[in-house]
Amino acid sequence: MKQRPKKQKQTSPHITPQNKLPKITTSQKLIIKEIYKYRFIHTYQFQKLFNHKDPTMVKEWLKDLKDKKYIGTDYKRKDVEQNRIPAKYYLAPLGRKFLKGQKGFDIDVLEKVYKEKGRKAVFKNHCVEIADMFLFLRSQKKPGEELKFYTQSNLTKYEYFPDTELDAYFVIQKKDKIRRFFLHIFKDSDPTWLPRPKIKKYIKYFDENSWAENTNNSPFPVILFVVPTDNLKYHIFKYGQAVLQKALTADIQLFVETKEAIKTGDPKKLWQPVK
Repeated sequence: MKQRPKKQKQTSPHITPQNKLPKITTSQKLIIKEIYKYRFIHTYQFQKLFNHKDPTMVKEWLKDLKDKKYIGTDYKRKDVEQNRIPAKYYLAPLGRKFLKGQKGFDIDVLEKVYKEKGRKAVFKNHCVEIADMFLFLRSQKKPGEELKFYTQSNLTKYEYFPDTELDAYFVIQKKDKIRRFFLHIFKDSDPTWLPRPKIKKYIKYFDENSWAENTNNSPFPVILFVVPTDNLKYHIFKYGQAVLQKALTADIQLFVETKEAIKTGDPKKLWQPVK
């Protein structure tokens, strides 16, 4: 009796096996990982991230990644307004495929890839602002300092972090001296009352002692608010001053600054303490 030949396992035409992914360079792999971190980054930011004096090389890497379906872009060549701003890049499904299973890349974050193309401009611009803040902080590093910068994409496994929708947590270390920060960048479209509940949540989080219990009693991170206007900066200062004094704790440090000051002001005069 003849045996039926075994059917070969068929692969869906929409799924590319990991070992069959189009070849890319080490620098292109880093680009994919940076996009995972920030969700949206534009061309000029990549040039700064890689410290390339010649922008042509970075553009060629990006174009090749786009052609190979690892990343997508919101750039529209026929749109006059779009031609005036740098193209923003986001992960495409093949980029998700490349990162899936690698250490440090959360599957819940990678699942967002399928909706990235339809994100609104306000969200894309906010991601760009977060990347800009990293570049600013890196530019202000003093000799011997190390900067570690983590976005929401990097923090998903740390369940003890505050439920305040922070934009980034970063650490500046020089030898044994370590400074920690929670960063919030408020959108231009955010309601003016939004900083209030965030301040209250931080007070509640501090009182619950969650940070100390999960970090071997490390000092509570400094809270940084970046806001669109001087009026909102003043409002946060007065409100924060009142609630922090009422909370009777000197261990919560809140600093506030405007986006414009960070872009154009004297770095030595930034960050007004709320106390």
